[in-house]
Amino acid sequence: MIELNTTSLSIVPTGTELSPFFRGKMPLPPSVDNAYKIITIRTKNGPITTLGATPALDQFKIGAAWMLTQAYADWSVIEAIKNNKIRSKKTPLAVHITVYFSTEWKRDLDGVFKFAIDAAFNKMGLNDNLVVSIEAEKLVDASDPRVEIEVRCVVR
Repeated sequence: MIELNTTSLSIVPTGTELSPFFRGKMPLPPSVDNAYKIITIRTKNGPITTLGATPALDQFKIGAAWMLTQAYADWSVIEAIKNNKIRSKKTPLAVHITVYFSTEWKRDLDGVFKFAIDAAFNKMGLNDNLVVSIEAEKLVDASDPRVEIEVRCVVR
């Protein structure tokens, strides 16, 4: 015999801000100018010139991966998002990034987004194309420059 649960579902109103299911810290990434270099790859058809990661970017990825092992993560939510394979059922996500620079005016805030989002989403095993909203702020902490990131589901 099959029993159906007839308890009504609670409805979350559109525009409601949900709690983050992921919250973590990582080091500051290198600036965009210091993250990539031109490299030449030798192939059987001749050399190809492309962009490659610098040692500074590689070091950031290692440091971020290590620091994100201490992140708060609700793995039940992350697994549910991963299991939503149907395009019409994909879960839109919002990211809030707080960047603490050693000084306020030497670096651009927007140069941090891609590297920080990639590191966090790599840790969660999610595709960052689920991000539909990014909010960021720039603050100063000369003694501990860092990036703090939160990820939450968006109600639409």
